[in-house]
Amino acid sequence: MRNVYIVSASMIKVDRYFNKSYKELVLDALTKILDEGSVEHIDYTVVSTLLSDSILHQLDLSTVLTQYLGLNPIPSFRVETGESSGLAAIELGFSLIASGKADSVLVVGVEKLTEYPTNIINENYSRILDYEIETIRNISPPDYAALIMKEYMKRYKIKREELTIWPIKMHDNALRNPHAQLRFRVDVDKVLNSITIAEPIKLLDTFPIGDGSAIILLGSERVLRRSNSECMKVTYITSSTSQPIYLRDDILEFTALRKAFKTLYEGSRLDLEETLLEIHDSYSIYAYLILEELGIAPRGKAPNIVDELGNVNLSGGLKARGHPFGATGIYQVAEAYSILSDKGLGELKYNGRYGLIHSMSGPDYNSRLCLIEKVM
Repeated sequence: MRNVYIVSASMIKVDRYFNKSYKELVLDALTKILDEGSVEHIDYTVVSTLLSDSILHQLDLSTVLTQYLGLNPIPSFRVETGESSGLAAIELGFSLIASGKADSVLVVGVEKLTEYPTNIINENYSRILDYEIETIRNISPPDYAALIMKEYMKRYKIKREELTIWPIKMHDNALRNPHAQLRFRVDVDKVLNSITIAEPIKLLDTFPIGDGSAIILLGSERVLRRSNSECMKVTYITSSTSQPIYLRDDILEFTALRKAFKTLYEGSRLDLEETLLEIHDSYSIYAYLILEELGIAPRGKAPNIVDELGNVNLSGGLKARGHPFGATGIYQVAEAYSILSDKGLGELKYNGRYGLIHSMSGPDYNSRLCLIEKVM
């Protein structure tokens, strides 16, 4: 297998762009990469989006975007694996280069969610679950997050207010991220007094609805040698799936993440305390479970260590940066790349060698991990 590198990354602020189309959002993100002159030729485009079929009424979005951006006749793919679509697109781009099929791949993530009211978006979002078994019975992703939070509080005898520590920290982190959607502070009372989404999940336990576009340019060593950008190696990328939640023995275990991390860890022997982490905190309760599944905290103890974490979700995470579904995984990688680089991301900078990015769909229905490393 050939080495694969991140040659350049670009993203726009996650926000509500009522006056722009999804094509314009992608063009805004792409302009930066083109201005940097990071690449002379692109072999493939890989586009990640979740709801283009249902919200934008657009099939084959990758071809339409490739045509719009003037990148034809290069081949294109569209990737969709629920909420983890962005990291799945990077996995495909990685595979194209590692196999020798391509030297450069433009990985594009885009989601335009402000075309309809929030209830319509949430109805379509619920289809990441099994439509014939779960969605059709009005079971939605926040319902599962609520069940998991109730079980977590009951099993470990944790008070509801103790679980506000994650959203509070994420909003603080987002203040330093110029691309974050929710750049304001919250406190215990604000979280607990916000609208109930699914008891005991509150509005400020969840991600905001917003539009976004992020782009990663992946390249081989041949592209690396020609580039003037600060490049980083994609050291490892892996993924796994799990049983639906109604078939699990324990709803507080994320087995897809566990399997993916075991595979990655055995090949890398990472020190997570020295690694920049971006984890999938679509609901605050998931952040605690992920920290425990990664072995960063003992079971039931994650809320106790959140204040000490200086290397996790410096971006503000999905909770405060925002979660434009199909683009989210690409935002996570682009942010990790920027924060680890010499120039940083706004005020954000981390003095480390590795970045580990985690993305999943639903309550760990699938999990994906990507490890990036500074080129020494």
